[in-house]
Amino acid sequence: MTPSKKNTGEIVHKLDYDEDDHEHIVLIAVKSNMPDYKMAYHLNRSLGIRLEKLQQEISLTTENGITYFRNFQYEDCKNHLNWRLIENKSNYSISNLEEAGPLFKDESDLFASTEYLIQEWKTIDYFILVENADHLFDEEELLEKLDKIQNVSTQFVVEPYSLSIKSQKNLIF
Repeated sequence: MTPSKKNTGEIVHKLDYDEDDHEHIVLIAVKSNMPDYKMAYHLNRSLGIRLEKLQQEISLTTENGITYFRNFQYEDCKNHLNWRLIENKSNYSISNLEEAGPLFKDESDLFASTEYLIQEWKTIDYFILVENADHLFDEEELLEKLDKIQNVSTQFVVEPYSLSIKSQKNLIF
């Protein structure tokens, strides 16, 4: 980190990114019509991992309220990897209407919009996030195994740094 000075007199820290000094993240986009628990089951069988649903969901504050995204995690201690399965679409939210008074002012406000964890990829249903992957991690082998799962129609690697800053922040837990 390099401190730099702004005109206001406060010190702002600038992050110097060096790929060799940071852990590598693999982000795989997956399109499938399976519910999240079935997707986790098939990933466990195909990849030899043990994803478990986390009780604490990922929360995202939007203009419509707080939206919750279900996610699964597996810590692979042997290979020092952290696997996550994260849903990209959510209709489950606590509306700002609840704070204003009655539970729902109008039934049409109940699930008025779908929220996305990664806005750039609205057609994607899930993301598989693998943390601490090194140069020995085989992304192509992972994609081949995903291709063999029935009801997975699309899978591809997304470069995390190609996402908007807002989407990158949504991936930090």
